[in-house]
Amino acid sequence: MSKRQILAQGISVAMGLDVDYQGSAIVVLDIRDGQKLYEGRLPHDETAWRHFLMRWPQCQVWACYEASGVGFHLCRLLRSLGVDGRVVPVSKIPKTPESRQQKTDRRDALSLAQLYFHAPRTFVRVPTEMEEAHRQLFRTRDQMMKDKVRTLQRLKAFLVYHHVEKPVSLKRAAGAAYLTWLRRRPCSQDELNDCLQIYLDELDQLTTLIQTLNEKIQALSQTKRYRPACQRLTEQVPGVGPLTAMTFLCEVFRPEEFPTAEALACHLGLTPCEYSSGKRHRYGHLTHWGPPHLRKLLVEAAWAWVRWDPQARQRYQSIRAGAKPKIAIVAMARRLAIVLWAMTVKEQDYHYRWAA
Repeated sequence: MSKRQILAQGISVAMGLDVDYQGSAIVVLDIRDGQKLYEGRLPHDETAWRHFLMRWPQCQVWACYEASGVGFHLCRLLRSLGVDGRVVPVSKIPKTPESRQQKTDRRDALSLAQLYFHAPRTFVRVPTEMEEAHRQLFRTRDQMMKDKVRTLQRLKAFLVYHHVEKPVSLKRAAGAAYLTWLRRRPCSQDELNDCLQIYLDELDQLTTLIQTLNEKIQALSQTKRYRPACQRLTEQVPGVGPLTAMTFLCEVFRPEEFPTAEALACHLGLTPCEYSSGKRHRYGHLTHWGPPHLRKLLVEAAWAWVRWDPQARQRYQSIRAGAKPKIAIVAMARRLAIVLWAMTVKEQDYHYRWAA
């Protein structure tokens, strides 16, 4: 078959893509009867995709692949070429006993193409390149913070293993005085002090990187795109600082696309799992969908929120009366996220009624 041979013309087709790091396995179906029109493989190359789509003249092409580490570059490429590109969460792809026992790229691509006939209620929201670059700042900062905590834990384990006791006067195990004491080479052997210095150098490097990212985030908050909303959130909502506000604005990009507060809470993973049947209603742990670093910041901000806002504090105490403090503060973090969403979408001043 010639590479330029026309496969179909003037019809609507559904394309399923099983994507990996080298390319995509492709299955194309005719949406009129579900007949398979094409099966093959293409690399992640714009020229190859242009030539391939030329074999479907005047066709309306719907394409779908599952969310993975490959990212959204392919979806943005397909949309730029006139394809209705979609990204579906892995949890929304139907599973059958046959698909679990016989898993191949071709079968996976076929099941993705068949999603056109029974599409899920929602697909993954695809960010632009600029939106993706902005939110990567916060994800990189979160990774650096985790590395810093891990380095401090290694330092503590190192001292315990080699029986190096810190002075009683040093109450805080990560403060400036503690680090000053470590730099005085408290170990009895030079080799141990050399290893200790390596940990300290790594800690200094991570601190510098985090500070650099903080400066970039601060500069980003002053841009025309974010400044009005960021200023409104930080100045009016108690407990919300620039980092929390900017993380929310970049992770919940285009907040107007969420039709309800429940949809936002679902996106952030602040909705509990539910196991209910008949008269029995049970709620479990959170779904933990969405960015975990944003949930962490919202919980931290919620503690300050219930401390400084009388209405929020009253609601927190009401929830805490029938639940544990940790559960109650997570419930308040959910309400705080809804407040931030409402203020951003409506562009109005803070009011607690949005969290009720």
